Amino acid sequence: MKPTPEWTSKHTLSSKLKIANLVTSGTVILLSTIFLLGIQIYLFTSSLVRQTETQAKMVSENISAAIVFGDKKAATDILATLHAASEIKFAAVYDNNNNEFATFSRDPNYVFKSDSPRGLQNSYSISLRHLFFHYPIVLNQNLVGAVVLHTEMTGFYKQVILYLLVTIPVMIGVLAIANLMLSRLQRSIMEPIVMLSEISKNISEYGDYSVRAEIKSSQDIMALADAFNGMLNRIQKRETDLQAEILERKRVQVKLDRLAHYDNVTGLNNRHFFNDRLESVITRSEKFMEKTVLMFIDLDNFKTVNDTLGHDVGDKLLQLVAERLANTVRFGDVACRIGGDEFAIILENVSELSVASMIAEKCLAALAQPIEISGNELHIGASIGVSVYPDDAQDKYSLLKYADTAMYYAKNGGKNAYRLFEQSMQENAQKRFTMENNLRRAMEREEFVLHYQPQIDVTSGQISGVEALIRWVHPELGIITPAEFIPIAEDTGLIVEIGEWVIQEACLEMKRWHEDGHKLRVAVNLSGRQLKERDFVKNVLAIVEKTGIEPEYLELELTESMLMEASAGIIEKLFDLKAAGIQLAIDDFGTGYSSMSYLKAFPVTCLKVDRSFIRDLPQNTEDAAITKAIIAMAKSLRMKVVAEGIENVEQGDFLREHGCDEYQGYFYSKPVLAEEIRKMLPKSLVSRVA
Repeated sequence: MKPTPEWTSKHTLSSKLKIANLVTSGTVILLSTIFLLGIQIYLFTSSLVRQTETQAKMVSENISAAIVFGDKKAATDILATLHAASEIKFAAVYDNNNNEFATFSRDPNYVFKSDSPRGLQNSYSISLRHLFFHYPIVLNQNLVGAVVLHTEMTGFYKQVILYLLVTIPVMIGVLAIANLMLSRLQRSIMEPIVMLSEISKNISEYGDYSVRAEIKSSQDIMALADAFNGMLNRIQKRETDLQAEILERKRVQVKLDRLAHYDNVTGLNNRHFFNDRLESVITRSEKFMEKTVLMFIDLDNFKTVNDTLGHDVGDKLLQLVAERLANTVRFGDVACRIGGDEFAIILENVSELSVASMIAEKCLAALAQPIEISGNELHIGASIGVSVYPDDAQDKYSLLKYADTAMYYAKNGGKNAYRLFEQSMQENAQKRFTMENNLRRAMEREEFVLHYQPQIDVTSGQISGVEALIRWVHPELGIITPAEFIPIAEDTGLIVEIGEWVIQEACLEMKRWHEDGHKLRVAVNLSGRQLKERDFVKNVLAIVEKTGIEPEYLELELTESMLMEASAGIIEKLFDLKAAGIQLAIDDFGTGYSSMSYLKAFPVTCLKVDRSFIRDLPQNTEDAAITKAIIAMAKSLRMKVVAEGIENVEQGDFLREHGCDEYQGYFYSKPVLAEEIRKMLPKSLVSRVA
């Protein structure tokens, strides 16, 4: 029989029971703490693995397209988003051949080597310092690569240490309380502890953190249960917050990606995506020696629809146009909206330019079909410019500029057409650019002058009026005709300022002639752009008042197309001018939409027969018939008739015989300066008319 230890004989049974109770309680608490620490370590580890897996999954989903298209820059940009996850130290993406495709490293000097395990299953391994996680990259159920993440365990150890710092004081406190308790409380203490242990075991086994310990016992045991429940609350909250954060990150990522790369009206890719894609496609084309085609599309007459029917109809129209364009391109090609009513299509790996022509024709055909929106049948066309890499340009900026230039030629050529870029277009564009810059300075340099072509009264043979014609005298280029610079002035809006100057100068010269006793009428050509100006009538009347002329001697010439496109506001302006005494004439009559109905609707007092009908008179019977019909129609409407472009006496005789009121043409005089007109005024031209 073994002897009894000496220390047991020196203590009472009560002390022994207390010591036994303390030892037992301490042992149970210590074991519970260790057990809970194990659970916590397990949870920390699981949380780290899940978080790393989530990061790997997000990278896998976002980077699959970049691997398929070989876009390493986009892949690197996607990996760069891992910078926000401080626990990720290194990331690498491998393609399907186990070749490193893109990497991310928080430490530039960090070296990581891996054979990149393959397969459709994700896997991971943990060391004392690191967590290595492999996740496959799958697109359409096909393995296209793998992503490998390297996560540091530093955060894990911090969590464990923090947990110990919280747990140890709790354990010491419980032991101190247990030392004060009587042995008779042993059973009441042990039972709840065993219960807590069972709950911990169930939680560890099933992972159900919603379970709570409901124990009614002594205060210290209830405190332990509350602490246990509090720990479960924190774990459950951390789990819930983590899931919510992951979902929010996904939602924000999707939204940011949408905003960054898609147009919110049409759903097509936007200009930002277009620029990135065009650059990457050009890089690929250069690498594989392929052709890339850029199509720049500008809708015809979209502004008219938008202004007339409103922005809602305009947006709906853009959506339908986008849908038709998207259905027209080949699989893999990209259609984008790059602003306003401008679209672009990128065609990759084009073997023959006939492919681009075919797609351009399909786009025109699709857009030419009527579109019905809110009960309105709309007819919209497009002008398309096409440029080719590397035939036309070597970079995206030049490629876009040349496609835009070709589109401009298509639009100026009659719209609803496409044009392939030619080098001569760029040369002409450069000339136009130079002329535009010179035109902007022409006004301030006083380079414009007015020439006047006489209009001869058929009955008296005297000069009854003149037409003011602008000329641009450039110090280096010499005289530039209106046919060269007026279209540019129209496009840039400079025609408004130039047109106002012409009216003012013509009125000033008219005033001088009137003061000399010659009551000449002065005709001035208007542009459609001038008529659309809100204060046009106000400005014209201000010039009339300022120069002091009699308004009935000022005649403003309009074209038939201007009248046909006139809105209600423009028609109102014409009647305001007429009410002020200013005369209105239709220039080049017969070349547009000649119609008795619209002539009656406008306050026009004069028709000018276009020179194309006068040129072959009187020999050409068709021109003769048309000219006689125009004169007869004008007479029936009590309008004056002026014939332009008379070059011989036979033409003058024919026109006088059939009732023309005034002549104008080189046979009488070319356009000359005001001083030359003044020399002609005392003289009669009747001898030349007869």
